[in-house]
Amino acid sequence: MKRVHLFELEDFDWMPRSIRDGGTDLLDLAFDRLGFYAGVAPRLAEVLAETGQTEVLDLCSGGGGGTLSAWRLLPEARRARTSLTLTDRHPNAAGIARVEALSDPRIRYAAEEVDAMTGGGDRGGVRTMSGALHHFTPDSVQELLTGIVGRRAALVFFDVAASPALRRTPLVLAPIAMLLNMTMLFVASLLLVPLARPFRLSRVLLTYLVPAIPTLVAWDGTVSALRAYSPDELLAIARSVPGSDGYVWRAGVEGNALYLAGIPR
Repeated sequence: MKRVHLFELEDFDWMPRSIRDGGTDLLDLAFDRLGFYAGVAPRLAEVLAETGQTEVLDLCSGGGGGTLSAWRLLPEARRARTSLTLTDRHPNAAGIARVEALSDPRIRYAAEEVDAMTGGGDRGGVRTMSGALHHFTPDSVQELLTGIVGRRAALVFFDVAASPALRRTPLVLAPIAMLLNMTMLFVASLLLVPLARPFRLSRVLLTYLVPAIPTLVAWDGTVSALRAYSPDELLAIARSVPGSDGYVWRAGVEGNALYLAGIPR
């Protein structure tokens, strides 16, 4: 089965922020507890070392959990001389509160809207993105990278990797695989909500009174697996971007995590 770009509920502007944020909070928590970024976090350290950059600008940050997880895995000496700014087109209230609770002057969450398709605008720093690349179609990935390459900024993106087993699954069996995965994620959401911080009453009510958040997590988490890219697919897109020949591109998989890194020559 090839990559399938079905819709995700959190992509719609009409989705209430309390439901969208609740879903991303749970996904960030699950990835953190599973150590999802442990294998790919060193790629960020490598890009910072090779470029000499001391700023990181995170795009599509959501709840911030993904890049914050990778950030915590950097050597302390590297974190001590590097700043991190999280951004999103829909700034996440829980993410902002989470960053404020850290009381770390090196980390901030921008309250203003930032569209990743601008390449991060005129801000400096290495562009990062965690757990969001699969939301973009191949054409949109190309546009996203074009904006970053046009600014000659380095980048390192992390995401869920395409499952070789799922790619080998006949398309006719996809509905069965989706139903099983959705059931697992729905139940997992019910178990994770009490562990999510900071505590939000809306998250509890939208899980146990009206199960909107578990429904979003079950659907979006399953569709994410169908949307996931392989390293070869990302490298092909990156190398099609105007000016890409002025970059060194790397992509690979560590555990279940995918990475794409681009460094100006």
